[in-house]
Amino acid sequence: MVHQHLKKFKKISATKEGVTRLGLSEWEEKAHAAAAAVFSRSRRVKNIRDQAGNTFLVNGDGPGPYVVMGSHLDTVPNGGWLDGALGVAAALTAMKKILQKQRKAPVAVAIWADEEGYRFGNGLWGSRAFAGKVSAEELLLEDRDGVLLAEVLAERGLQKKPRRSRETGELVTKFTYKPPIEIAVYAEAHIEQGRQLISAGKRIGLVTHVSGIRRWRLESMGELNHAGTTPMRERRDALVPIAGMVGRLPQLVRGVSSGVITCGAMGVDPGVANVIPSRAWAIVEHRAPTERDQDEIARRLKELVATTGPRAPGVGLDVLPITSVRPTALSEEITQRLEEICREADVESMRLVSMGGHDAMSVAQVAPAGLFFIPSLRGFSHRPDEDSRREDIKLAGDTLYRWALAELERVL
Repeated sequence: MVHQHLKKFKKISATKEGVTRLGLSEWEEKAHAAAAAVFSRSRRVKNIRDQAGNTFLVNGDGPGPYVVMGSHLDTVPNGGWLDGALGVAAALTAMKKILQKQRKAPVAVAIWADEEGYRFGNGLWGSRAFAGKVSAEELLLEDRDGVLLAEVLAERGLQKKPRRSRETGELVTKFTYKPPIEIAVYAEAHIEQGRQLISAGKRIGLVTHVSGIRRWRLESMGELNHAGTTPMRERRDALVPIAGMVGRLPQLVRGVSSGVITCGAMGVDPGVANVIPSRAWAIVEHRAPTERDQDEIARRLKELVATTGPRAPGVGLDVLPITSVRPTALSEEITQRLEEICREADVESMRLVSMGGHDAMSVAQVAPAGLFFIPSLRGFSHRPDEDSRREDIKLAGDTLYRWALAELERVL
């Protein structure tokens, strides 16, 4: 069943190459609807959509607490078919099997909105909202076309439209959110997106910690002018300092254990070959296993911004925080239970730290949360040829099912 759900989700894509279901888009909504359709004939399972765009498929009428499984269905552009979708497909399969045995079991599937954060640069959107980690200021983030996150949420009927203050003329936003259910325990199945499991010959990776993630927006303001008639000495090119910094980013994580830094998005205005850019921006993300290492990388980045040249007179340069997710320890009790389930099933497992961000780290702020991986073939992810062995895909569903059954015995 896991594979069948995955094949259905794979067809819901804005592109033919890879899978494209951007967060907070009609494609993500279609995928959420397809997942909810699994229980369309059930009178007990409620389909709840919250104020952040998350979907909860809940077996029961009350607020809980529930044994919850889940993940996300949004992707990066031209991404893979398993990232996030595996966890949702495994959760749907596990819940279906549980309800065949225990019709009134307090179990639910959570499908988190916009985990990738591609459009606005703010990953783990839906799960952070659930955990109370979203501020009103975040709604003022803009996409590449200058559209505000607040406007997108209002268009989808999730939040009220932003308004302008009569006194200052500035946009004012308010984020209203109330968790629709209470989570007793949570577990998430995911592909590893790396090579540790393949290299070690293990089939399940039990995640003990998830590295921290911080994203920044580097922004430079210059002066628009003609690219041919403006002498070099008179230019105020906004792109020059940004380009200079990006090339030096790898130096910022030297000596930081397991630290990584990436600039995966850049842009210039007006974006015309024969016009000097008046504005340039870049999104920088860094990850590390400890908050101390994250602080050190952030310090180095700010120092780089302060000392970057060459910068023409009148060219401004700034670094603005977008999101910050602290390194997160997951539930040791859940990890031990998953470990025991693997041992009983004669499945080889290993403990590891995840350098990729996952919704489980947001849920861990409000409830015991666990996360486990299956191997990614060749370690590929966020690309069309992302894949895993069919037997490992099935194993994800089986493991999640056994875990949920064990947790239900404790809850009941």
